[in-house]
Amino acid sequence: MKHKCFAAVVLAAALLLTGCGGAAAPAAPAGSGAASQSGAAAAVQTAQKERITDQWSLEKTVRGEMIGVMKLSIHVPQLVCDSPDAAALNEELAAMYVAEYKDYESDPDAEVPQGEECSQTEINWDAYWYGDCVSLVMRSHDYDDAPWYYSGWCFDFATGRRLTTAEMLQHMGLDPDEVQAQVQRQAMQTFDREMAQGAYYEGLRSGGNLSEMRMGTLEYNELENLCLLLPEQDQLVLRGKYCSETDWGWQQLDVEIPLTPAAPADTPVLTDTYDGVQVQLKGTQAAITLSPAPKTDQWGDIGIRVEQTRTYPILGAYNEYVDVCIGEQEDGFFRPVVYLLTKDGVVEYVDVLRCLMFGDAMICQDPIYFANNGVALELCGSEVNLHRKDGSVLELAPLSAEWSVQEIPYSVTGSYNYTSETGWNWLIWAATAAFSWACRTTAASIRATPRIWALCRRAWCWASLPTRPKPGRRPSSLWQRSRPTCTTRP
Repeated sequence: MKHKCFAAVVLAAALLLTGCGGAAAPAAPAGSGAASQSGAAAAVQTAQKERITDQWSLEKTVRGEMIGVMKLSIHVPQLVCDSPDAAALNEELAAMYVAEYKDYESDPDAEVPQGEECSQTEINWDAYWYGDCVSLVMRSHDYDDAPWYYSGWCFDFATGRRLTTAEMLQHMGLDPDEVQAQVQRQAMQTFDREMAQGAYYEGLRSGGNLSEMRMGTLEYNELENLCLLLPEQDQLVLRGKYCSETDWGWQQLDVEIPLTPAAPADTPVLTDTYDGVQVQLKGTQAAITLSPAPKTDQWGDIGIRVEQTRTYPILGAYNEYVDVCIGEQEDGFFRPVVYLLTKDGVVEYVDVLRCLMFGDAMICQDPIYFANNGVALELCGSEVNLHRKDGSVLELAPLSAEWSVQEIPYSVTGSYNYTSETGWNWLIWAATAAFSWACRTTAASIRATPRIWALCRRAWCWASLPTRPKPGRRPSSLWQRSRPTCTTRP
């Protein structure tokens, strides 16, 4: 008797789950073909399947002048809900995945002659549930050997509202900002690891594409570009991709996020100090502190004065680090460089003076991929060397000088957008927007001279204008090299 009562309660709960509104159900993936573990789970899965069904499907082999013979396997879902958000999402799915193939519906089935190749286009979907909320993931590819492309949407059947990825994460009790940082760190670590292991980074760097690929990886893995999967009740996977030198240009990236908090791990603190420059790394936090010192006083020749201690967070540091060391760039002028060694043995660096000349932000530049297989950093005189696994020693100052021709990306720092707080002034030349000039002065504690930027269609051009040396004083190499340069963008 008790068993019959329990079954009735489960059936009633399942009926409530149909349509918009309803009670919360346990998190479970649907559409994956997993066997039900109990009668209650089966009832919930049945109700979930009734909430999302195919709005259009096509299983057919067709022939056309442009496509030849092609096998189509297409299934496009719809949300069974009468809310405006559901209707809009259904229309969006139809426009993206149905319209292109609708005309083939009336074509006759084509036979594939023996020995003739037949490509396949496949479009399908999966639904991953968390209570009344669902993550709907579309997957498609055009050829048998082509990679799968994924797109995702989140929806709350209890309210009939479409959710952002951040809102879906909040429903799961997660902090979207922390999840975003974790995904981007893993994406950049994966990109850097593959780039250091490959033999093609030098051509990409000299061609101006390396920074673009790295920034593309970072920007693509923003939360709203990711697909949210729940393959298990306590396992969340965010699916993104990273830029690669493969034939398709991108590789799939899956980042697992635990739904139950893990015990905090012991985080080592890495520090180093060199003539008024101090760096500290602790977990995901990295900062550089500048203090008044005889060496930093030299910067007065180029209009930069360190009048008080100030700490700058290091932006663009996404890896896990095992060593840090500060040295000088061989420049005839005090130009400190902070070198960071990643757990994968690759060297990254922060050119402190160059960052001050570009704005009030410390930027971790693209890794020096050639400086890989490292095990430790060592200060030798005023410069830093890398000790490698094979016992060899690599001087880093010439390499960081060579790699510093890269631009400091304005999209990382955000320092080059006009706001009334920062005091930027933008002057737009001509209606074609072929050139845009910006001039800025820094905060009172760190005074630097204005920099002029020109944005042309394929390049960021800049001219840094240090203060002319005082009479009787040796001009710095920064003044001697202060001429307009152009970094080509693809």
